[in-house]
Amino acid sequence: MSEYVLNFANDLGYGSIKAALNDEKIKMPSVIASEKPQDITEPIAFDNHDQQASYMKNFLNEMDVSVSSSAVTSQGRYLVGQAAVLSNLPIKAFDVNDFAGKSDDDLAMVLTLSMIAGKRVKDGFFNGEDLSETLKVMVNMATALPVAEGKNTGVIARYKAKFMDKTHTVTFHNFKDPITVAIKFRAVYVALEGETAQLFIKNADDKFKSTMVADLKANYPELSEITADDIVQTQNVLGIDIGEGTTDLVMIVNGMVNSKASTSLAKGYGNVLQLANDVLQEQQMGFDNRAQLQSYLAQKVSPFAQKHQKRVQQVVYDQLEPFADEIVTAVSKTMRAANARAELIFVYGGGSIPMASQSSLRTKLAEKLRRFTGGDEVPVIWITPEYAQVLNEKGLELILSAIK
Repeated sequence: MSEYVLNFANDLGYGSIKAALNDEKIKMPSVIASEKPQDITEPIAFDNHDQQASYMKNFLNEMDVSVSSSAVTSQGRYLVGQAAVLSNLPIKAFDVNDFAGKSDDDLAMVLTLSMIAGKRVKDGFFNGEDLSETLKVMVNMATALPVAEGKNTGVIARYKAKFMDKTHTVTFHNFKDPITVAIKFRAVYVALEGETAQLFIKNADDKFKSTMVADLKANYPELSEITADDIVQTQNVLGIDIGEGTTDLVMIVNGMVNSKASTSLAKGYGNVLQLANDVLQEQQMGFDNRAQLQSYLAQKVSPFAQKHQKRVQQVVYDQLEPFADEIVTAVSKTMRAANARAELIFVYGGGSIPMASQSSLRTKLAEKLRRFTGGDEVPVIWITPEYAQVLNEKGLELILSAIK
C-alpha cells in the first residue's frame, strides 16, 4: 500500500492530552501504569467480528505497550491513558511539584509514541491490513512545551531531536500475537504553550468569536458596541493559560509575542488537586493520586453519592483562592517585564473552568490590572469551557497545516 502519513497535533498536557490524529480527535489522561509480570493478564479474545470491531474502535483507550527507542531511557511494559486509570495499578503521571521539564520526562515520549502507534493499528485494522506485518507510519507533528521550559537555550532543539532521524518501535501486547509499529518523523514543530492558544484566538471561527463577545458583554455592558473582530484584532493582549502543572502567561505586544516578558508559573490546577487530595486523605476521603480525584470529580454520580461528591468538590475549591493570588502576582511580574499596557486579557486552559465559578480570580485580576492603567478597566475575557481546554490543540492544528 502507499505510505501511511499521520498528521498529529499533540497538545500533551500535564493532566490530559488533547490531540488530532489525522481525522480523529482524542482526549486521554497523561498517565501510564507499569506492568510487572504478575500484573499481566490474558490477551483479549473475541467471540465474533462485531465484538472485535467494537474493541478496535475504542483501541486508543485499551493500549498495552512496550516501547523501543533511543529517546526512551526506561524500558518496560505499560498500560497507557485510560487503560492505566482503570487498571487499579500504580500510575505514573507528570510530577507537577518538581522543576524538571516535560521534555526530559520519558512519559512524554511513551505517551506520544503510543498514541501514534495506536492510531496506526486502529486504522490498519479497519483498512483490512495484515497486522502480523510490521506497520509503518511517517509522522508530521506539531506540539508545545511550557513557556518557561521552551525559552531555555537548546531545549526545543533537543526535544525535537528526540523524535527526528531515528526509528521508534512500539509493540502492542493486547492480543495473542503482538502487533508492531515502526514510527519515523518527517517534520516536528515545537511551539510554546499559550502562544498556540493565542494563534487560534487570532484566527477564531465565527462560533468561537460569538462566545468571546458574549462573555465580554455579560461582564462589561458598557462595551456593548465592541465586535468580535475588535477582540481578535487587538494587538496588545495577555493570555493566561491555566494548565495542570504550569500556568503560562503569554504577552503579545504590537501583535508579536514578547518572549522576554512571557513566562510560566510553575504551578497549575494539578497542584491544587494534589493539595486537596492531601486534605481528603486526612479526612479519610482520599484517593490514590490526583488522576483518580480528577476522574471522580468529572463523574456523574448517583443521587446517593452526590452529597459525598459535593464535599470532595468543596475541599478542592478551598485550595483555589491561594492559587488565584499566585496567578495575580505572576501577572503583575509579566506586565512589569513587558513594559507595555495590555488592552485585553484572555483566561483559558483546563484550570480556568473551575476557577471561573469557584474563585475570585476575575475580580482579583481586575483590581491588579487597574494599578497598571491609572485606574482604567482592562477587560478580562474568560474563554468558555467548550473551548478553554482545546485552544492550544486548535492552534497546533493551524501550525500543522503549514508544515505538513
